[in-house]
Amino acid sequence: MTQEMDSLTRALSTAPSVNARTSAYLREWSLEKCVADPADSMAPDVVRVLHTFLSTKRGLEKNTKKNSDTALYTIIGQLVSRRSQDSSNFAGPMSLFWWQSRCTREAMEALHHIGVSKCFDTTQDLIASIADYCIEDASVVTRAPEGSMVNWDNVNMSTSIFVEQRNSAPAKVQSGTYTILYRLLNPNPRAMRLAPLLARAESATDLDFNFDVCPTITQIRILHHYHKHFESLSSHPLLQHPPRWPLPANHKTEQFPIRLSTKEENSVPGTLAVHYDIFVTQLKMKYSELNKAVLSINDQATQSLNRRAMAIRAFDLNPFLRAQIFQLGIGLFHLCLNLIWAVLHVHRGHLSIDGSLSHLFVILEKTRLGSAHPDYHSLLAALMQILDGLLLDAWRLECGFPTLAAFAESEPSPQLLLDLADEIIYKHTTPTRVSQSTTQPDDVRENTRRLIHDLMYVAEVTRAISACNFGRVEDILGNLAMMFRGAGSKNYCTEILYFKHNLNKVWKGDGFDELVRDNMIFNMKGIPGRGQGVDMNMEHNIGYVKKLFAAKGMYGDWDHLANISAVINVLASIKSNIAMSMDASYAGKFHKEADTSDLVWRVAHKAKELKLNQTKADQSAKTTIDILVTGEHLMKSSTITTFNKNRRNLLKGIIADAEEDEIPALDIVVDYADGSP
Repeated sequence: MTQEMDSLTRALSTAPSVNARTSAYLREWSLEKCVADPADSMAPDVVRVLHTFLSTKRGLEKNTKKNSDTALYTIIGQLVSRRSQDSSNFAGPMSLFWWQSRCTREAMEALHHIGVSKCFDTTQDLIASIADYCIEDASVVTRAPEGSMVNWDNVNMSTSIFVEQRNSAPAKVQSGTYTILYRLLNPNPRAMRLAPLLARAESATDLDFNFDVCPTITQIRILHHYHKHFESLSSHPLLQHPPRWPLPANHKTEQFPIRLSTKEENSVPGTLAVHYDIFVTQLKMKYSELNKAVLSINDQATQSLNRRAMAIRAFDLNPFLRAQIFQLGIGLFHLCLNLIWAVLHVHRGHLSIDGSLSHLFVILEKTRLGSAHPDYHSLLAALMQILDGLLLDAWRLECGFPTLAAFAESEPSPQLLLDLADEIIYKHTTPTRVSQSTTQPDDVRENTRRLIHDLMYVAEVTRAISACNFGRVEDILGNLAMMFRGAGSKNYCTEILYFKHNLNKVWKGDGFDELVRDNMIFNMKGIPGRGQGVDMNMEHNIGYVKKLFAAKGMYGDWDHLANISAVINVLASIKSNIAMSMDASYAGKFHKEADTSDLVWRVAHKAKELKLNQTKADQSAKTTIDILVTGEHLMKSSTITTFNKNRRNLLKGIIADAEEDEIPALDIVVDYADGSP
């Protein structure tokens, strides 16, 4: 048995030190493959003896649920770890599991002494070593002929909770930039050639409103979701959204984070410094290697800085220094976030005005959402509950029956539902044009129409992203640009115009436009309905890094933070792999959303009581602007002309003045502090 343990110890000491554990090895680690299989083949007597010690005769005969294998191979891993510090195939991954589970230093030292972990300092060194391997992985992806995608965002880290600071202490809040690279879906090396893209950008025609900007089943989904009598129709083919540029089934996006940098991307010089830090400092690339297009999807503020950097460096020495390698796409999460803010700003109203958002928030008992700093997830949920409630009331009015239950008993066909949906769109979600009105205006009724209309765009964007159907988002980008302009968000309107111009005129020809469409939405888990924008994935990762950094307290310096940010993929893999090996619960797969149907019906009943979806001559209120019509007028009169002029000047190195939004600055709180990749 001693000889067996000696052989097993050598087998589990395949590297000279714990720091030689590569990221690829750790991502695939499992107790069965890395401990059980070698033990079964090299130490059968040890396994047999331990199995006897861990089981009783009665248990072996009658217990069909309890299995001692996990404990058996864990004990073998402990024994090997205690026999040799170089036998890190068990204790190394386990130490990462304890560390990212926020064990204290004292707890990890105790675990080290019983052989199920490396000591705390060795674990810190292991994280730094793995970070180097992760940077190598990212470098390989970036240098591949098929190209890659990059996304970065600013990070603000709190480094101290104490009021009093020592003299010359570092700032209590430090800022930097976090970068993640991605392997492209459906890569096309031909599409990544930079010269054709730059040539088409130079020769591209101006954006035309009629040809390039102008471009409904959501209502039926409301009916079968909230009324049990319609559930049988929920999967009918006629009532499904046709897929529009969907992700392949079960596709998982691969990400490659690199070290968080102290460079701040909130200025043009800072943006240029971020470019250099990513590709030259960290990925060790030469200018001669940086000669193909890189898809870069970020929020609007970052893309605006990227374009200004291009203008400033328009006549520099190479495409990288001129920032021409970056082909800029719009981050869909921030687009949705700012769309919600625009809708809230336009429709907030006052709680004394029937049908205003402030009034409906009171009905939902969510008055805080009408105040400063509303939470993004709570606000989005409340807006969708309001939309669904108003549409349920519209269905009640148009179905031709006293109640929806009676309508369901009539067994309506899917085609009838589609026809009624068209009626609802026309009567209840289409704002009345001033020239069409021949009667005394009903301001409350008109405001309700405009609210439903705008919320339907929010619903379509969020649901299309979740369904991984970018085509559905692309179909309404022109209308979204007009809505942003009508609400006073000039910058997001302009960002959409740049994106549409690139899709329609610059990226066509070699397939780059198709590559962009394939990679605008991610699914990190491969689970249906879990699509997200590239920038939302970044927010999740930043939240996870902050959680791990805060958990380490006084051991968290910036260098260690940078290492953490590079290894979060490995830490997440270790967490799930060990949980699976130990038959422990890693994360629930059968989570059910909270049932909020009572809130939706509360809105529907209030809409019926106040007749929000019906015309009443005595309903008067301050009229909410029709942001789509207003935006259309502004774009035709000046916005498109200004955009085309600024785009042409950008190619000449002329920087346009920054646009000032007419809408208040974004004031929605987005908290992913408890997130995980």
